[in-house]
Parts: sequence; C-alpha cells; structure tokens
Amino acid sequence: MKQFSSTTILDKLFSSEFFKDIDTAALVKQYNISSGLRVAAAAEKLTVLPIIQAGTIISNIPPEGILINAAGQYEFSNDIDWTPLSPCPAITIQADNVVLDLKGYTLQANIKDTGSNYTGIEINEGSTVTVQNGTLKNMCYYGLSATSVFQLALNNIVIDGLAYQNVQTKLATPCGFFIDTSQNFSVQNCTVKNISVTSASCAGIQVIESVNGTISGCNLSDFVNYDGAVQGFSYLASLAIKTSGCGCVDFQSHYLGETQTSGHTVLGFIPILCVELIFENCSSTGMTGCCDDCHGMSIFLDAYIEVTNFTALNVIDGITPANTGAKATGLEVYGIGVTINNCSVENITAIVPQDLQSAGFSACGMQIVFNNCTAKNVIVTNAEGQPTTDVGYGAGFGWAPDPRSPFKDWAANAVTYNQCTATDCQLGFDTWFHTDSIWENISAPGCPVFILVQPQGTARTLSIDKCSESCDGLYHEVTINNIAANNTYPPIE
Repeated sequence: MKQFSSTTILDKLFSSEFFKDIDTAALVKQYNISSGLRVAAAAEKLTVLPIIQAGTIISNIPPEGILINAAGQYEFSNDIDWTPLSPCPAITIQADNVVLDLKGYTLQANIKDTGSNYTGIEINEGSTVTVQNGTLKNMCYYGLSATSVFQLALNNIVIDGLAYQNVQTKLATPCGFFIDTSQNFSVQNCTVKNISVTSASCAGIQVIESVNGTISGCNLSDFVNYDGAVQGFSYLASLAIKTSGCGCVDFQSHYLGETQTSGHTVLGFIPILCVELIFENCSSTGMTGCCDDCHGMSIFLDAYIEVTNFTALNVIDGITPANTGAKATGLEVYGIGVTINNCSVENITAIVPQDLQSAGFSACGMQIVFNNCTAKNVIVTNAEGQPTTDVGYGAGFGWAPDPRSPFKDWAANAVTYNQCTATDCQLGFDTWFHTDSIWENISAPGCPVFILVQPQGTARTLSIDKCSESCDGLYHEVTINNIAANNTYPPIE
C-alpha cells in the first residue's frame, strides 16, 4: 500500500487566510499526537510469538495467540475463551485477502493484569481484509487495531467490556477500534460498550492519519474514565471520512490528578486536524463532564466539515466535589469553512463554568455557517444547581471561549446564523468576539435576553487549572477584552 502522508492534510488545513499569522507548527506539535499514541500502545514489547494458524477453522486460541499469515476465509466454530500469560493479541492478521468471520460467536479474554496491553484482533500491513459478525469481550487496550491496511472492512463487530488501568504512560488511550495510516476503510454496524479505565484517555473508535473512510450505524455506550478524557468517535489528522447514523450514550469522566494528562474532556465526536469530513444523522446523549470541557461534538482545528441532523441531549459539566467545570456545549466549532445544517441540542448545563459559558452551539474560526439549528434549555447554574447568570450565561449560540493561547485571541469571523432558534435559554445569541458576522431570521422564544451586544473592550475573566488543561498545571485567570466589530444583527429592543 502506498503510504499516505498526513502532511497533505495539514497543508490543506493551514492554507486558509485565517492561519497566516499563527504558529501552525506549534499547533501540530501539540495536537497531532499520532506518534505518541503509537508509542503508548507499544509501551510493552511482545515476549511471546503467536502460533501460526493451521487451517481455516478456528476453535481455540492458545495463550500466545494465533497468526493468520495466508490469504483465505477463516471462521470461528464456537465461542472461545482466551487466557493469555503475557501481553499480546489474541489474533494477528498479517496477510492480504483475508476474511475472518466470527460467525456470531464470542472471543472472551480472561485477563488479570489490566495494566498491560492486550488486544483482541490486530491487523498489520494488509490489503483487502474483512473482520465480521461477532463479539470481542473483556479485552484490555484495544478491541481491534488495524495499521497500514488498504481496503479494510469491519462489519457487525461488538466490543463489550474494555478494562485498563495505567496512570504512568503518557497518552495511553485504550479504545474499541483503532485505525492507523489506513486507506479506503469501512466500519459498519459496530458497537463498543462498557469501557471502564483509569488512563490518560479512552475512545470508542479512533482513526489517525487515515484517508477515505466510512463509519456508519455504529453505537458507543457506557464509557467511564476515572482520571482522564473520554472520546467517542475520535479522528486525528485524517481526510475524507463520512460518519452516518452513529451515536454516543452515557459517557463520564472523573478527576484524581494521577494520570499523565492535563485534559479530562468528555467528547462524543471529536475530529482534530482533519479535512473534508461529513457527519450525518449522528447523536450524543448523556455526556457528563467533571472539571474540564464536556461536548456532544467538538470540531477542533478542522477545515471543510459538514454536519447535518446532529443532535445532542443532556450534556452537563462540573460534576465534581467542587461543583465546577470548564464549559458544556452541544456542538462547538474551532474551524474553517464548517457548515452545520438542521442540528438540534437540548438540556445543556454547565455548573459554575470556568469559561463563563454553557452553549448550545459555539463558534471560533472563519466562514462557519449555522443553518436552521435549534438550541433548547441551555443554562448555567451555581454550585447548588440553581440556574443563574451570576457565573456565566447559558447561551443558545455564541463564541467558543478558551483561555489558552492562541485560542483566547481567535475571533468568530464571518460566521452566519441563518434561521436559527434558541428556546428557553438564559441568552439566545451572544455576539461576543464575533467579527464580520451575520444573524438572519433568528428567534429566541422564552429567552430573557434575545441577543447580547457588548461594547468593544468589555472584559470577561476566564480561569484554567491542571484538570482543564493548564499548560503548567497551575491555576490561572485570563482576562479577554471583546473585539466584536462589523456585525449585522436584528434590532435590539
């Protein structure tokens, strides 16, 4: 397979006028963590070699795992219990033209050491590989991983139960499906459920430095990280992926301050440094954050993204003993040329937000369009859970605040809100930090404030600490002065 370079994606992303005065190399260094993810996954070298699979019928798997190294159609004949003695994959596929059909059976791992890197199925450098129809149960680091695969198809696979405990390894990210440097891949009707980890992060389906993919009909549910971030559909430095009919349900993060991470975000859908992605008919429900951000979807440092018919329901941030977090959002955008169509969010709550905001939809970047979107019941509360605007606004639509550099200085430039509605929010539309933007045919029934316009220079003071990604791990307050200018909005009564 001809290797695809993520440099192509990044060059296209950063070609926008928006980035002309920005240190894009620093952004790539900080956020393209692909190599770090690989290092974390390979933290433990294999101490045993797999047994080469003889024949196409698989009825048992030895502790060392098996290796499929020849083309063919392989099948499970029964449920399989696998008891490894040291970290390794149960099944390694290293060949072209392979079909592995689990035939509806379950491969269950019996793992006592949940701090090591055990994987259900690992696919390396193959072409035209299909895995389908079965369950991988109680794995540890990856349910299924695929690296440098051309024409990969994953169909009707369930990853049920993923347990991992590691507070030492930086960027350790156990996940259900992991796809790396692959082309022309599809993941259809797959499920990841019951992830319980204590690690830097975790994810349901993670795709890094890959191109031309479809992910459809996939559902992720019941993820908890006791000291780190939680991600559902996580795409990094990738191009041309279409995600449709996929959902995230019941994610939660906690904070112990022990893992090698500063971030504890909860994110249903999170593409970073990606170009030309499409999301259709997807949803996030029951996202619960602690002291960092919590979002149904975060489009972060991306270009030319289209989202249609996305819904977010019951997103809450600040569930900590201190009753405070960073912010909560149904759908946030940090990007260029992003279009959001016919999306709706409801019940978005931030408890004493450090960023002074809960938002249905938020924007930062350039040429972002919201068409026919609706936000309902977006609020900020005090520590006792009572709605208040003393500690921030629950805005239907607004700017995407971030106290970190360089984001604190980025405006929402040339943003269009067309036929959008905020209902029963504390604030309908916030014009703060918008420039050259337009609000057309908007409405805000049940919102005490329809549209908020504050003078240039008006200050807001945000805060940040170790849990919410402070660069030095210390608490800081950051004052930002409004730069809103040249905006067009309805008359304010």
